[in-house]
Amino acid sequence: MTDTPRILRSALAKTLLLGVLVLAAGCRSQAADAPTPTPAPLNASVAKWFDNHAAAISITNDDWPIPGREPDIDGYVLEHGLEMGYEIVTGNSFSGDPIFSGPDDERIVYLMSELVPQGFSYFGHGHDHVDHDELSYEEALESFQACYDTMQDWGMKPVAYAYPRSAGQEEETQRALEDAGFLSGRLQTLHPVASYNLPVRLARLFRRLARGSSPPVGLYNLPGSQLAPDNWFGLRALEMQSIEFQGCGGCVNDNDELTPILDEALEQTAWVILTYHSIGQPENFGWYDWDEFRKDVQSIAARDFWTASMNDITLYVRERENAVIAVELGEGGAGTESIEITLSDGLDNARFDQPLTILFDQPTDWVGRPFTVSQDGELLDELVFDTEAVSLSLKPNERPYLLRPRYSESAAMGYPAGGKPSVW
Repeated sequence: MTDTPRILRSALAKTLLLGVLVLAAGCRSQAADAPTPTPAPLNASVAKWFDNHAAAISITNDDWPIPGREPDIDGYVLEHGLEMGYEIVTGNSFSGDPIFSGPDDERIVYLMSELVPQGFSYFGHGHDHVDHDELSYEEALESFQACYDTMQDWGMKPVAYAYPRSAGQEEETQRALEDAGFLSGRLQTLHPVASYNLPVRLARLFRRLARGSSPPVGLYNLPGSQLAPDNWFGLRALEMQSIEFQGCGGCVNDNDELTPILDEALEQTAWVILTYHSIGQPENFGWYDWDEFRKDVQSIAARDFWTASMNDITLYVRERENAVIAVELGEGGAGTESIEITLSDGLDNARFDQPLTILFDQPTDWVGRPFTVSQDGELLDELVFDTEAVSLSLKPNERPYLLRPRYSESAAMGYPAGGKPSVW
């Protein structure tokens, strides 16, 4: 009798132990079969400016590139890692003055074969250097169209335009430029009141006021939270001109006047356009001092600007306005095994081919590990970032980009962490 409870207790203990083991096995089986939790989608966005720079700037020269010119404007700009845009006047005359004559073959070859491959650019500046506000809509359209078509004939892609004499104040002039196919138009902005050509400028102002429209105000394009210009065909540009030329108090006369404007542009994350004439050529129109220009280049290079052509910035902003980002994560036993990014803008890829900079946080286990970027099976590059924050510059071409991490130690050699991303 005394042994019976002991036997029962032993049997009960064995039964309970077996139940625990069965339950544990069942839990392990369920845990093994459970799907791996899917992380939240990456919050990708498009940076305001390419390569996530603080602001943007276009250096333009309303003059023709001249091989072997002294001072060496082009060489000095290139030496500091910047680029500059040159005007294109496609016609053959302006009141018989050869300074506005159309380019000869040597200058076209120099621009297209020597400067453009190094990042320099060009912009439309009329078929003839005339006041388009004095023309009818039909006459202005014919002139703009001739400039557009001739640029295409020369192997150029027309995008941005600068009105000759800044004569693009009238609404119908701007409409004609848009209808001709250009994507943006530049006007000069005087700061704050100019004595140079003041009667002409006042006459234009009164004419605009009589029509119920107002001139552009301010010095910058897209300041602050603004992501698109008020008027694509009334972009603001600063006129760079030495005071000794004709006493233009409303122009930016030297580097001392430009420097605070650059700093304010950075504060406002804005796009500023500079217009130079006759750099280092005091005998020519709109002269700007060579030493002051060199200081300007140094000041720009020392600041966090995306220095780019009016063409590229126009394309970037227009693409960004229409950009849609789709991100898909590929999960596996090792965590996130791939990221697929599709960037679309619904625009013509043959024309709108400026890469956009995409910002997102990479998976934690990717930090410091090189990853490949490919599209349509073609390897584009390998990158590595030493923080979760990633910036990639990709063309919005509606086809997925595939990102995959490298796992071997040898794959990490030769890729500096946090280096600037490549561009496709």
